[in-house]
Amino acid sequence: MSNMSTGYMTAEQHSITNHICVLPVGDLLNKEMGNWSTEELKYCQYYFENGQPLDTFFRSYIFDPIRIRDDYYIHAMHTGLGKQARISDWMLVIDHLFDENVNLHALAQNTNEGEVNEVWVTIPYPHPLQENFGTVLEEKLDFTNDEDRLKAIKWWIECFLIRWQKEEGLHQKLAFKGFVWQRSSINTGDEQIVKDTNDYIHQKGYLTLWLFNYGSPGCAQWDTLNFDAACANPNYYGNTEVDTNWIKNTTVFSQYYHTGIQISFGTGMLFNNTHLYDYLNFGVSEGYMMNSLIAFQFPNQTLKKIYLNHPDEYKNMYLFTKKQYEPIQQ
Repeated sequence: MSNMSTGYMTAEQHSITNHICVLPVGDLLNKEMGNWSTEELKYCQYYFENGQPLDTFFRSYIFDPIRIRDDYYIHAMHTGLGKQARISDWMLVIDHLFDENVNLHALAQNTNEGEVNEVWVTIPYPHPLQENFGTVLEEKLDFTNDEDRLKAIKWWIECFLIRWQKEEGLHQKLAFKGFVWQRSSINTGDEQIVKDTNDYIHQKGYLTLWLFNYGSPGCAQWDTLNFDAACANPNYYGNTEVDTNWIKNTTVFSQYYHTGIQISFGTGMLFNNTHLYDYLNFGVSEGYMMNSLIAFQFPNQTLKKIYLNHPDEYKNMYLFTKKQYEPIQQ
């Protein structure tokens, strides 16, 4: 049932937990290949003050593969930085997710008895430039062929689900909800593959989610692409030509097309010191704090670093997720 008061998509509509935290798997830097430890994750799962956990924080997570093997990029946004990912890289994603004491296992280890964290996994993108992906079920796959791209996706989803079912020790603490399409735009060449992928996931009994850029190809057609849910990224970071009007415009789009919202709190050249508060303040004035499905991204930083270096921002994000934040002018 849709939210009639604002038009935003809600978490309740699909019986999922709101405030989804995106966790990149693997790193762009050679020296940091990126595992999520219990130490890093505890500041996501629980709200800390003075070194003590006081309350739950994020209860839902997307594991989004970037790169596992040196110079082979899995994420669609970074494939131009190195070599095209092959079958071994796709399999390493699954192995990485289920490594002992990190990632999914760390998330479960941190989860208190009687609590459950929801998990989503991003599907590696089958880039059409990859002509020699590898052999799947005795068949060599070439991603210049759309049929081969879809075969690879279905095979990988099946491999992940088989592994998930085997990892019975995780099931008491983690609930696997579904899969996320990796590219933030969907051009006409990908539309049929996206539809077929989502149909396949639904046949398996899971949900599909898309995190898209506001104004990108396909965003207005997200529902006809057979996604269950979608969240719009306003692309506002503070130090680019994109100003806060893009947040406002994105909320108009999201309410009209019935999507959720993405909030980014990053560090680096693109991000100014107040962009998070712009997102939080608009969340109050435009209604998405109270009424919308929201995904959070933390480019170039972790919740632990935010807790240690930006305690006020850490606290105000927590209050926002509890729908108790009051606007702060910077």
